[in-house]
Amino acid sequence: MSKSKVARAQRRADRRARRRTWPQRLVILVNVIGIFAALGTAYVIRNSYGRIESIERVELTGSLTPAEQDSPKGERVLNVLLVGSDSSASLDPDDPINVGREGERNGDVIIVAHIDERDGTAALLSLPRDLWVPIAGRDREAKINSAFSVGGPAMLIDTIEQNFGIPINHYVNVDFAGFQGLVDALGEVDVWFDAPARDWNTRTNSTQTGFFMPEAGCQALDGPTALAYVRSRYYQTLGPDGQWVGGIAEASDLNRIKRQQDFLKQVAAEAISSGSRNPFVFDGLVDAAVEHVTLDQELSPALLLDIGAAFREFDSESLLAYSLPSDFDFVGSASVLFPNEEQALPMLELFRGASVSDPRTVRTEIVHVSSRSEEAEATARSLLIRGFGDVPVSPAPLEHVGVEVRHGPNAAQAAEVVAAELAPGARLVQVSGLPGRTIVVAYGDEPPAVDPDSAQDDDGVEGEPTTDPSADEALVDSDADGGGEIPESGFSEATCGR
Repeated sequence: MSKSKVARAQRRADRRARRRTWPQRLVILVNVIGIFAALGTAYVIRNSYGRIESIERVELTGSLTPAEQDSPKGERVLNVLLVGSDSSASLDPDDPINVGREGERNGDVIIVAHIDERDGTAALLSLPRDLWVPIAGRDREAKINSAFSVGGPAMLIDTIEQNFGIPINHYVNVDFAGFQGLVDALGEVDVWFDAPARDWNTRTNSTQTGFFMPEAGCQALDGPTALAYVRSRYYQTLGPDGQWVGGIAEASDLNRIKRQQDFLKQVAAEAISSGSRNPFVFDGLVDAAVEHVTLDQELSPALLLDIGAAFREFDSESLLAYSLPSDFDFVGSASVLFPNEEQALPMLELFRGASVSDPRTVRTEIVHVSSRSEEAEATARSLLIRGFGDVPVSPAPLEHVGVEVRHGPNAAQAAEVVAAELAPGARLVQVSGLPGRTIVVAYGDEPPAVDPDSAQDDDGVEGEPTTDPSADEALVDSDADGGGEIPESGFSEATCGR
């Protein structure tokens, strides 16, 4: 072979050696796509943050309580008033919600969101719209939502602060269309239904919100369906006998709050999950906010981002959710709810700035069998000294053995605060019907003496929480939270994979 042919062969071999294999090309392609995706993500987020500044603002300097300016990041405690206003002006004219409306703007949902960076906790306090309270700046009492319709956010903030001593640092309002837009930006939100359900007012023989779910199970709700679901005040379920049950007007506001809080947990979980990993979902959330959300003048994008960063790893399942304890009654022919000040005090202390581990945020009761009355009284005195306030003690026909620290579905943390003050061996037990941060310490019969030499390990661990909804049910007031109607939904966080 001539030298020239050898040289050409060598050059071809060198080119083949330099040529990328398909696996190499694939790696390069993925890297290039990744770079462009990262650049696109940065672009979308940057533009989204910029658009946050264009959200409508309202001047509330005279009503809002200024947040502690000298509190460093990680030490701030904030209360944000969230109002879902039932302005239907931006909805489709054919939407069922628009029936009989002319775009009026009332406070349909009133929630105080409590953010405590000190321990990374977040809590919601729902104020029923039918609460009967003195209205700030007016010499009369009325339902609390009338403060918003008459005097706007300023009057509502003043009314909340004057009646409950909760400082309101910031304000956020979302209208009907905004709520729908937020849900649609997430795609859909899953909710569990134990049975087919609907909104139906038996007195008028009509629906108020148009909500209808024909099938049980885990159902994906889009924006309009979700809005109709959370607004339903006459919620009914289809019984096994084919009859519709529920829709009790007297408990409608309280039961609706339970569904709203559950749904907000699902939205939070989906927003944290989808919005953090998908910039286009985040962009859609911002789009909905720009069009249909109003903020106070001091709630800056920087503060929103700081809060988001502080709660980057926040688990929506640990969100504390309460409804202000209240008692049903009438004022004239109007059905209203009166605040139950005794039951409300512990959770109000939490929203006034006390940490979740502060004894003032827990309302404790003690019940006991007759043979343990002295021990129960001694525990009450000890808790009083340690700052738990007045602890009522009463005998009860208990059937369990040992000491149980009983709490509602959303108060395990409060139960742990009490259990830490008791002798070792107390069991945390979840029961139905206990409101808010009310904890019941139940002294049952003394456990039999155990010979340490013959004792064997069992499946139970002292102090670990258990769930026993039937534990001495006669001692738990099913109406303690101000309602009388059992929640109809199976609640999605336990059954839809959250």
